[in-house]
Parts: sequence; C-alpha cells; structure tokens
Amino acid sequence: MSATSSTAGTRVIYALIDPRDNTQRYLGQTPAPSQLPLIQAVLKKTPTAHAVATWVRGLEEAGHTPAVEVVRDQVPAVEVKRVLQEELTERLAAGVPLLNQQGTAKGRKLRQERVAAQRAADETAAWAEMAHALRTRLGGPFPPSSTTTMRLPERVRTHIPLLPDTDREALDFSERWRTREHVEHLEAPLTNVADALFHELQDLHSYGDKGPRQKLHYRICSLALRRRRTDLAQLEQMIGLVPWCMYAAAPWYRLAQVGGLVESPAQFIRWLGDSPAAFALQLLTGEEHQLRLMLEHRHDNGRVRPETCLLATAAAHCHLDIPAPLQDQVRHLLADLLPDPMLTQPMADLLLRLDPQALHALGPDVAPGTDERLGLAEGTTARVLADLAAHRAFNNSRQLRQAAWRASGSPPTVDVPDFAGWSGPAVPTMRVVSANLVHAGVLAAPEGRSAAEYVAGVQRLLAPNFDTRAARWLADEHDGSAGSAGSS
Repeated sequence: MSATSSTAGTRVIYALIDPRDNTQRYLGQTPAPSQLPLIQAVLKKTPTAHAVATWVRGLEEAGHTPAVEVVRDQVPAVEVKRVLQEELTERLAAGVPLLNQQGTAKGRKLRQERVAAQRAADETAAWAEMAHALRTRLGGPFPPSSTTTMRLPERVRTHIPLLPDTDREALDFSERWRTREHVEHLEAPLTNVADALFHELQDLHSYGDKGPRQKLHYRICSLALRRRRTDLAQLEQMIGLVPWCMYAAAPWYRLAQVGGLVESPAQFIRWLGDSPAAFALQLLTGEEHQLRLMLEHRHDNGRVRPETCLLATAAAHCHLDIPAPLQDQVRHLLADLLPDPMLTQPMADLLLRLDPQALHALGPDVAPGTDERLGLAEGTTARVLADLAAHRAFNNSRQLRQAAWRASGSPPTVDVPDFAGWSGPAVPTMRVVSANLVHAGVLAAPEGRSAAEYVAGVQRLLAPNFDTRAARWLADEHDGSAGSAGSS
C-alpha cells in the first residue's frame, strides 16, 4: 500500500510550541502529509488568526521558529473537528495559554470555573490560617460575665412547665402555627424583660431600626418557649447568654466557619479547646439549632461582617500579615473606619500597608498649593488647618477635620476603637472585639481606666443588667401589680 493511500482521509492534530518556554500556544489540524515532514507542512501554512500570526512573527524577529508537536495522529477527517475541540477544551480548562480563537468557549468557561474554585480554596485556607493564629494570640472569644442569669417573669416561669412536651422546632410550619396559642401570651412579658435588662445593648442599634431588637427577641423567645422545661434555673442561664453568643462568640464562629474549620456548634466548641467561651457554650449544647442561629448572626451589615471586623482589628494589634486573598476585605473595612475616625495606630499602619494611597479618601491635600499661592512658609496651611479643626467652634465641620488630617499626611487615630457615640447593627460586635483585645493584653485600655474595668464594662453590656432605670421600673411595676392582686 502506498504512503498516499495509507494517509488518505486522515488528519493530524498538532501543537505549535514556543521554544523559549516550551509551552503550547496553538492547536491546529492538517491533512496527514505524504511527502513533506510534518514540521515543514505545518510551517508552510500561513496562520489566519491575528494573535497567532503576531506571535509567530515575534518569534521569527527574535530568531526563533515554533516547534511542532503531534497531539493526535491518524484522526479521521469526519471526526477531526470534534477531536480538536476536545483537545482545546482540555488544555484551556487546565490553563494552557493557547491563542486559538474558535471553538474555545467551553474551555474558557471551565478555566474560569477552575480559577474561581482555586480562588475560593485559597481564601478558605487564608481564613483558616488567620483563625488559628488569632486563637493562639487571643485565646478565643471574649469571655462572658460571671453573672449572666436572666430572671424570667413570674408569669413565664409559671407557664413554661405547663407547655406541651413536643419540641415546636420539630413541627412543620402549620403545626407550629396551631400551637402558637400555647406561647403567644408569654412573648410580650418575656421581650419586655429582655428590653429592660439589655437596655444599653439595645441603645447601640440604629435609631428606628427594629431589626436587631426583633432578632434578639426572637432568639430569646425561641429558646425559652420551644417546649416544656422543668430546670428553669438552667434555662435562665441559657437565655442570659443569648446576646453574648450573638455578639462575642459569633465573630469567632464565623471566622472558623469561613476557614472550613467547623461546620457545627459542637465542632466549634471542640476547636475552642479549654477556654471560658467553650465552657459557656457547653451550657447550650442541647439547643443545637438555636445555638447555630445565634452563632451565625451577621448583623445585617454587608460591609462590616463580624469575622472581618475581628480579623482586621486583631491582626493589626497582633502584628500579623494579612494573606493576599483577604487583603481587599480588610482594606475596605479599615478604609470605612478612617474618616470617622476609629482606627488605632496599628490599624492605620495596616491600612497604609495595604493601600499607600488610603489618605486620598479624605479629599485633596490643599495645604501645599495654598502655601505656594499665598507665599507662606511650607507647612503653614497644614498647621492652621490642624488648629482650626481642634477648635470647639468647628466641632461639626467634617470637611475641615478631613482637610486637616489630609494635610498632616497621617491618618487620624484613637487609643481604643470603642465606637462611642456610634449606633448600628454591627456596633456591639465592634465594641466587643476591642474588649477582646484588651482582655488578651494586646491593646491598652482607654486612659483613666484599668483593663479589668474596661472588660467588665463591656461584659455588662452583654449580660442582664438589673440596675438600669428600665429594669428598676419593670421591677416596681411587677411589685405594684403583685400588691394590687394581693389586696383585691
């Protein structure tokens, strides 16, 4: 059989290779040559794709010639298009930098999916690295107060042992709705007590925003009224821990969760090891579903996520390098705190490392130009701006303050980011993170207060406070009601 007849109707799929780095840059197909060697047959063809032609021309100008490699031999002509497409897809999905323009949509899509998957895996690994580092440096979540018991109203204490023994969480929606009559009359007195005992915490939420308060109500009511209970003392301990779970433990749970280290509260408790936080959470281990909801609390704030707030603040004070996959998230959060201001010096230093141009967010630096126009000594306008910004008459001039900060060339800083005067769904978490650092000894307490005093103050924020005006008023109201009932 002649060479011509043996190759009739077949094709060769080949790759053009860049001899400088030995990478495949183009896949093509050609009739199986019967006279010329394959490399000559291929190189005689003029590439039609502009990108390929430009690449070949660049090689030739540099004194190189593409190498030719057989990918598939003896491919029937009727199948060559399909086979070439398969080879293209496989290589593009693997990230081979081919210059082919036709028939590559599927391969590029697979490549994008693999890149996205790798990016997600890198981010998960970065969160895990930071979670382990922060647990080692800080010892875990900010511990709860030693007095967290929330006393139930007498009306609620009396009815809980009379509730149905069936767990309402195990029922479907329609069944839960039918059994609502057993608990509906208990929700108002229970939430009134929660509002009174956690009055300061409620004040930190945005004015007029009922969402955070309603979530706290819902978590407390769901925990207390889900089924019949006889150990009311333990129930009161668990209810008193709800705000601590939502604002102190939740950032750490989210940190470990996005790092792929835990998938459940039970795993989280084991991950925390022998710590006060783990001991407190063990009181709630029988409430798996409710505990998970508390620990996954996100505060309805897309920009200030609990885990990012913890990471950015703690990493700055623990002098940890932020892994590349997390740098944008940390930079955005720190930049949000720059103008207010609520950055400590270590946080400001971290922001400038991540973004050397961060001060541009404060506006243009007008000082040098003003000095030049008015013939003033260099730095005069900056000093004048700083003096005016510190004057009581300009306390409310945000633009003046920012102009002074911009002219100084340094971010404005605070000693402790306690977010005093702030309100919003994420404020309690941010304040607790600061207390977490003070408790661990990596951040000094505000001037005039000891670390123990500062820590105790934030712990009281998350624990039932029976000394507030609202709590005393509620107690007086109950005593009055009891007295009236007794005299009737």
